Amino acid sequence: MNDAFDELRAAGVAVSRACTFTGRSRATHYCHTAPGGRLHGPWPARRSPPAALGETERSRVLAVMNSPGYQDLAIPQVWARELDAGRY
Repeated sequence: MNDAFDELRAAGVAVSRACTFTGRSRATHYCHTAPGGRLHGPWPARRSPPAALGETERSRVLAVMNSPGYQDLAIPQVWARELDAGRY
C-alpha cells in the first residue's frame, strides 16, 4: 500500500486523493510523515510554580492537616477553621 501511495504522490496526486485511492487515513499519513515522529520515553521534569510552597511551609501545612483535630476533615474545612482561629 505504501508503494502505491508513493507512486501516486510521485505522479502529482494530492495527498487527500492519494489517501482516498489507497484507503489510507490522512491522519495516519501525517502521523507517519511527521518530523521526529512521536516522543517516547519519560516525561520531562516539570518546573515548580513560582507560588509553590517551600519545604518548611509544606511541612507546617502537613503537620496542621495531620493533627488530631483536623485529620478527618476536608481541606476547605481545615482552612475555614484556621481562618476562624486567625491563622492563615
